[in-house]
Parts: sequence; C-alpha cells; structure tokens
Amino acid sequence: MTDELSSRRLLIDDDSLALYRRSLAEQWGDGVPLIAPTESRVRELLSGSPLAADAVICKVAPRFGVATVEKIAVNAAMAGCDPAAFPLVIAAVEAMGAPEFNLFGLTTTTSSVFPMVIVNGPTRSRLEIDMASGCMGGAAGRGSMTIGRSVALCLRNIGGQSIDVTSKSVFGQPARTGLCFAEWEEASPWPSLAQQRGFSMDDEVVTVHGGTGTLPLADINNDDALDLLYLIAKSIAYPLTNKFLESTAANGQTVLAVNPAWADRFAAVFPDMPDLQSYLFEHAWQPIEVWPEASRRVLEAKGRVDATGRVWLNDRPDQIVVVVCGGRGNLHAVALPSWAESELQSRAAFRSG
Repeated sequence: MTDELSSRRLLIDDDSLALYRRSLAEQWGDGVPLIAPTESRVRELLSGSPLAADAVICKVAPRFGVATVEKIAVNAAMAGCDPAAFPLVIAAVEAMGAPEFNLFGLTTTTSSVFPMVIVNGPTRSRLEIDMASGCMGGAAGRGSMTIGRSVALCLRNIGGQSIDVTSKSVFGQPARTGLCFAEWEEASPWPSLAQQRGFSMDDEVVTVHGGTGTLPLADINNDDALDLLYLIAKSIAYPLTNKFLESTAANGQTVLAVNPAWADRFAAVFPDMPDLQSYLFEHAWQPIEVWPEASRRVLEAKGRVDATGRVWLNDRPDQIVVVVCGGRGNLHAVALPSWAESELQSRAAFRSG
C-alpha cells in the first residue's frame, strides 16, 4: 500500500456539527450526520484491504469519477463503516462498475432504482449485517447501515449522482441512503445466492441488484404452498412494473426475499431451487386483457404478447432470484422489483493477510 494519500484535506472546526453543516452546504452529504474522515480513520479502513490506496476499482457513473480504494475509503469513513466491512464496500463498487449493471442509466433515469446490496459468506453475523427480523430496515446492524450508506456516498461523491442535477429520479426511494442485507444462509433449505452464482460457502460475496423499491407481500389465507407461490408470481408481475415497459423480457432480475418459515414450506414441494424458479416463472405473467385497449396496442407493437395473449414478466426462470432472510414470524415476503435495464452482479471480497 502506498504511504501517501492524495485526497484533498479540509480544515473544519472541532465541532460535531461543523462537518455536517459543510456537507449540506456543499452537497456532498446525504442529509444525515457524517463521521469525519480523518486520515487515521481512512488509513484504518485501507489496512483491511490488500489493494493499494491508489488502486483503481472502476469509474463511477454518471460523471465517471475514478473510484480508487482511497476515495472509497473516504466515503466509507464518513458512513461509519467498520474496517472489517470495508472489503465488502470495495466489492460492491466493483460490481456496480460492470457494464452489464448499466450504472450510467441507473443513476440518471427518472426511475426510483438504486443499487441494493446482498451479502453472503461467513462474516455476516460478525459484521452485523442484518439477515433476520427487520433486515430490510430497522434492525440497525452496523454492517447493514454503513455498507449500504458507503455505497450511496460513493455514488454521490465519486460518481456525481445528484437529484435534479445528474439524476432525474421523480420520487427516489428510502434505499437511496443505502440498502444492505444478508442472506440467512443457516435458515435456508437451498444453496445460498452466492453458491448459485458459482462461489463457495467460504467466500465473502456481495451481489448488487438494481431494485426499484421494496414490494411487501403477505398472506394468511393459503395452506397450500403451490397456491401461495402462484399468488406470489402474479404479485411480482404487477401491470405497472418496469419490466412491462421494455421491448424485451430478457433483461433484469426480480429478487424475492422469503422468510425462513415460507422457505421451509416451499422447499417441501421444491427441494431444488431451479424447480422453484421454474414454477414462479410459469405463473409470472398477466393476460393482455388486464391492460386498457390503448396499452394493449403498445404491448403488442413491442412484441410482448405471446400467441395465447399472455404478457410474460421474464424470458427465463433464473430471472427470479430467491433469497432467504427476515424474521420467523411467517406471513411475509418482500420483492425487490427490477428496473429492467440492469443485470445482477456479484463479486467476492478480499482481505489483507
């Protein structure tokens, strides 16, 4: 690691609110109080990565700022990231830089879409990355809150994403200050998301999804697992999802987070994940009659209506990505709908030593 840090230094009053006020005035904060990224804090973060401070991870859209490890560390320090979690932040930024993720489109669109971070691997509990009750918000694990926020600050301060400047998002979403959760691998009857994507159980893996928000699903009426899965499939194929705006169903993934109790119910019928994905895929469509006549003509012109009058959410079963997390209270699942112009990306994290 190089000894020299290249980032610009700021002199700020020794006042807990001074940094916060300046971040608001100069618009490099996210509206939430920040921790001062002192040189010692930045160096502590850098010590957790085998990469040099000046190593370039990627260029971050929309203004294609160069994301060096040091620049990522500065933003992670402001977010309060634990040094042990810093390699996961680097991996998330690297994943977002993949061309298939389409970060430029994602950061400039009118949509609410934002990178959502899913973590697999042996350090999830130690790093306090939420995976059980309240994992989508409210559980308050340091890892979840600070990893997600670190990524969001990197988009703002390295990439230049700013509402009404580079981003045209009409509404945004709460996850735009960061969303990170882990898969509860120990409570899952299936291989983890990381394993499904070719990694081992011992790898620390970050998967980044361009999600437009959180869609809550709940049920107390269905005893039959197939009936419940049928309704879940219909629910994620809602008529105004972004997936139906595109001329192809081949792009993008819908992440479906199911709680451990529901996972056990579904695994009793589908012990193999591909079979579960196939069943959901087979029912994730809507009849063209759902749409008003003018909308039908648009969908037909785009080639989205098949010979039987069905409008399919996806082209393939693997576009429905199932992860297990959440509390054991049953009743609930959460879908993270696709923006439809971004492909899920996964990267392994690497540590010093």
